[in-house]
Amino acid sequence: MLDYLLQRGLLSVVTLAVISLVVFTGVRLIPGDPARVLAGTDADEAGLDEIREKYGLNDPIPVQYLRWVGLALRGDLGESIRTREPVARTVAMKLPITLELACLSLLVALALALPAGVFAALRRNTVWDVLANGVSLCGLSVPNFWLGIMLILLLSVRLGWLPASGFVPLLEDPLGNLRRMLMPAFVLGTGLAAVLMRQTRNSMLEVLSADYIRTAYSKGLRQRAVVLRHAIRNGLIPVVTVLGLQMGALMSGAVVTEQIFVVPGFGRLIVEAVFTRDYPLVQGVVLITASAYVLVNFLVDLSYSLLNPRIRIRGTARGA
Repeated sequence: MLDYLLQRGLLSVVTLAVISLVVFTGVRLIPGDPARVLAGTDADEAGLDEIREKYGLNDPIPVQYLRWVGLALRGDLGESIRTREPVARTVAMKLPITLELACLSLLVALALALPAGVFAALRRNTVWDVLANGVSLCGLSVPNFWLGIMLILLLSVRLGWLPASGFVPLLEDPLGNLRRMLMPAFVLGTGLAAVLMRQTRNSMLEVLSADYIRTAYSKGLRQRAVVLRHAIRNGLIPVVTVLGLQMGALMSGAVVTEQIFVVPGFGRLIVEAVFTRDYPLVQGVVLITASAYVLVNFLVDLSYSLLNPRIRIRGTARGA
């Protein structure tokens, strides 16, 4: 297990190093002069040169990259060009909002996908199976922005059940927070639920056709006991893999959803940073997002042995 952890840790470090290089280079390719953004449109050349010297913008790109990485390893992600606040502090304020939205969306997705996927597999080639697949196809096809606007028109404008936009901190007003986060969580969760439902159905169909499932039925076990005790745990392994891969899509989907519902989270922060050419903020946000994505996939690999004890931590079966 220790060898596996060291191997995955080294791979994660290499992955983050490559991502940081791509992000740093890509940000520099954004049109515009960061010095002019700092100084304003009316600054003269002397002022621009002073700003470039102060922030090291005249140094070669490799030197700027190494300096940025060195500071990032010490927890210093730089200072926002737009707000003049530390990037780490800005991210610490916005990240919990998006994490809450992602967790609620995940709960919505699992609550919709797992029962529907298992039921569709148990009722294969029936009207219920066709209906579940049709609903999942709609979930994949409907854009987040359209669904969000329709929910606002229906639940907020016409029925007045939920607030159309805004955000209230969870600790300040838990009920108000839930009422404002429910619609964005549903919008994000439906797209993820569609993917997970189809994967759950296909995985359960494969598991239900296995020999040990037929043996369980031959012993007289009821269908509920067979499904809950034997089939679901093995059937969830591919689902967990897809779930880890979809976390990146969940974060990227939050960009559009947070804009629609005016949620001051990570997604809106990325959009504002790109439009204002706030290089340090863009770099910090993308680096933290990539780190979270790598961590989630690492935890997904570790969860395999919990779902199926026959799977070793390095991915091989015991006795193989």
